[in-house]
Amino acid sequence: MAQSIEVFVAARKPRWERLEALLKSLEKGRSRGLSGSDLQDVGNLYREATADLARLQAFRQEGSSQSDLEIYLSQLVGRAYGQIYRQPSAGWHDLARFLRDTFPRTFRESFPWFLASFGIFLLGFAYGFVVSQTDETFVPLVVPPHLIQKVEEGKVWFDSILAVKPLASSMIMTNNITVSFLAFALGITFGVGTIYLMAFNGLLVGTLAGFCHTHGLDGPFWSFVLPHGVIELTAIFIAGSAGLLLGAATIVPKDLSRRDALVRRARQGGRLVLGCIPLLIAAGVIEGFFSPAELPVGVKFGAAGVLLLLLTGYLASRLTTTSPSASPPGTSP
Repeated sequence: MAQSIEVFVAARKPRWERLEALLKSLEKGRSRGLSGSDLQDVGNLYREATADLARLQAFRQEGSSQSDLEIYLSQLVGRAYGQIYRQPSAGWHDLARFLRDTFPRTFRESFPWFLASFGIFLLGFAYGFVVSQTDETFVPLVVPPHLIQKVEEGKVWFDSILAVKPLASSMIMTNNITVSFLAFALGITFGVGTIYLMAFNGLLVGTLAGFCHTHGLDGPFWSFVLPHGVIELTAIFIAGSAGLLLGAATIVPKDLSRRDALVRRARQGGRLVLGCIPLLIAAGVIEGFFSPAELPVGVKFGAAGVLLLLLTGYLASRLTTTSPSASPPGTSP
């Protein structure tokens, strides 16, 4: 028995070593250096090693413990299984493709909902701007007391950001990303929560704008808001459109079941919200470092205009080159 096992090991060992060498290359991320025949060998050698392990287990006497050779082969087979059947990881190439193509395309597919989200915000903004100048009791209901005090003194509140740029930038990013995910998630309330969030944010910005206008601070206010706001608010509107999509699926699933409509719209909305994250990170950096900087108003307005043009070009990119067949299943609006 011992002699037959030795002969078996001597005959099979080169194949095991070959499999181990290929697995080391795969585990170190060097699959590009392997040829097609090498990759095919991995599958063949894996099946052979599995059969060899079964033979060794058959040789082992009942009640005896595993030999070192069996343990080695078990580990080798396990490693091979992990490499052959593992899910492909999303690398930088997949992320770049998502940001370059998938996110802008999904934005265009849901553009009517983006306009609806923007319209809700605009209604809240207009109401806050007008009422803040006609009703003195309204502003304290929306604006925090310390901001009211600053503006009434003829000062702006955002100059303090300059003292803590990195911390402020990080907090701004976190808050905006949280608001975006919340706007999307609240769509499950038949869209009511998303509508409220968009309207309230519009009300807040409009009230601040109207209050600053009353005290002659239009220039400082808008030169602070616009450089980062063209990106930040666009991302918030996109997140709002994702929530409205979800809300519409709960109310009017059309020819789908409500469950299938929710799944489809949730995937579409999820892509929108994920695409907003890098936009909000960029907006947070600008808001923390550039927007409160003591620069001429014209420079800030010019920067805001350039950023708006770049953002519009990005979201409208590949508009004429993407065909309906390029969309993955379940992404049509």
